[in-house]
Amino acid sequence: MQDFAYLFPDSVAAWLEGRGDTRFQRYEKHYRADRATAQTNEAFDLERSNVRFAQQFGSGRRQFAAVSKSKAFGALATFLILLWGGTALLSSVGATQPVAVAAVLGVVFVALRVKHFRARGQKR
Repeated sequence: MQDFAYLFPDSVAAWLEGRGDTRFQRYEKHYRADRATAQTNEAFDLERSNVRFAQQFGSGRRQFAAVSKSKAFGALATFLILLWGGTALLSSVGATQPVAVAAVLGVVFVALRVKHFRARGQKR
């Protein structure tokens, strides 16, 4: 088996060099702000600063979990899955029965236009 570790940069080294993401810049900004505040009030405590940084920014996984539970993400995911499935089904059925597919698409288009027209009429 080949070792491909040389292809992936070390995550700690990448973080310290600020390559590829904004974690280092965010931490540096937080660190400098804490340090400037501490110089005027009391001695700077790096450990407390790091704890505050962890509490303030947390992990990206929690943010992704919150986004993935939102209604907008669910609607977008459903739309994309239906779009993908519909195009796959449409291309396979359209090759064998093009007239039926054209009729279904025409009915769907007309139904969407009627729905839009009725919704616009109710707003007035």
